[in-house]
Parts: sequence; C-alpha cells; structure tokens
Amino acid sequence: MEILPNITAAEGNDTIIEHVYEMPAYAKIIIIVMYSTIVIVAVGGNAIVCYIVLAYQRMRTVTNYFIVNLACSDILMAALCIPFTFIANILTHYWPFGSIMCPIVTYSQVVTVFLSAFTLVAISLDRYIAIIYPLRPRMTTKQAAVVILVIWFLSLSVPLPIAILSRTHQQNDSTGVIRDFCEEDWPSPRQRYLYSIAIMVLQYFLPLFVLLFTYTRIGIAIWVKKIPGEAQNMRDQRMAASK
Repeated sequence: MEILPNITAAEGNDTIIEHVYEMPAYAKIIIIVMYSTIVIVAVGGNAIVCYIVLAYQRMRTVTNYFIVNLACSDILMAALCIPFTFIANILTHYWPFGSIMCPIVTYSQVVTVFLSAFTLVAISLDRYIAIIYPLRPRMTTKQAAVVILVIWFLSLSVPLPIAILSRTHQQNDSTGVIRDFCEEDWPSPRQRYLYSIAIMVLQYFLPLFVLLFTYTRIGIAIWVKKIPGEAQNMRDQRMAASK
C-alpha cells in the first residue's frame, strides 16, 4: 500500500525522468467531481446506517452491529484514504501532505481493508451457524462486541510494520523539481515480498475461502436440500416463497 513515484527510474548512477501525462483541465474537473461525489456519498450513506442502527432499539441486532462495523471501515476509507491517494497519484504525482500524513494514510489503507474483510467473514459465520445449525443459540450482543473488538485488534496490529516503515523521501519529479514521495522503506526486498504475501493471504485468500465455504453451504442448505417429511404442495410453496 504505497504512494509511489512512478515517474523516475534509476539506471546506474543516472536518474531517468519520465514525463507524466498531464490531463487537460476539463478531465481533472470531471475526475474531481466524481471522486468528491464518491467520498460524500460513502461518508454520508454509511453515517446514516450507523445512526439508524444505534438510534433505534429494534435495529440493534448482531448482524446490524457487524454492518455498523463495516460502515465504519468504509467511512475511514472514504475520509482518510481516497482523497489523499487521489490527489497524490492522479492530480499532483507527488506527496504534498507532509511526513506525518504519509504513514497515517498508508497504514489506514491496510487497516480499512482488514476491517472490511474480517467483518464480512464474521457476518458469513454468523449466518452459517444460524442456517446450518438452527437449534444452536444465536450469538449474543456481548459476544458480537467481543468479535468486533478482536477484528479491530487484528486490523490495527497486523499492518503496524507499514506504519513504522512508511516515510517520505525527496527526489526530482518529471519537471526536475525536488518533491516529497511517500513509500515503504523496507530493509530488504525479500522482507517486503514476504510481508506482501502475508498481507495478501490474510486480506484476500483467507476471507475468500471462508466466504466461499460458508455461503456455498448456506446455498446448498436453502436451495438444494428438500424439506423433511411427506411432500405437501402448499407447505412447499410457502417454504419456497420464504427462501
């Protein structure tokens, strides 16, 4: 998760400067409007979701608490990640926000993805238990709170190396002006590679495997398995409509 200067390359002791394509003014205006709309809708819509669930007693269910957690991760993504990376990567092609915001933004990017992935896994497991094992007690709100705390702990702790190693460095941009760029400063390429593989497994492959397993089992239980007992046309029709 880096804001990298893709405008320079090293060859021996010389620095080759590649010219960045400069978008016309109308294209920048369109993109700014689109990104601004995304941020406003994301923050506003998810804030409304949080308010509705927390303000009304009947909406305070385990699943809705997980949805609130998912909405919080989306708000963080829209507020801390999208605007900064959009400006740095598309508009300016360098990092204009200083050395303090560099690790904050790169760290927040990974944290929000972990929050979303782990929350989706928690929702799928809750639904899996409710449908596959309907006689088991449902997850209580206290248990859901513990799960959400664990999700936040893992999401904040796993990406800590990114927060520690992300920093700004200066180099010439395409016009020869010295600019700040934000990237991770790993001791060796191998460490960067191994950590990237670990992040990919935890963020993508592991949640994908759990989601595929749980929702496949849920789909089989709902759509494939027949209702036990003698066939009754009216009952089967009601069950099909319920599904």
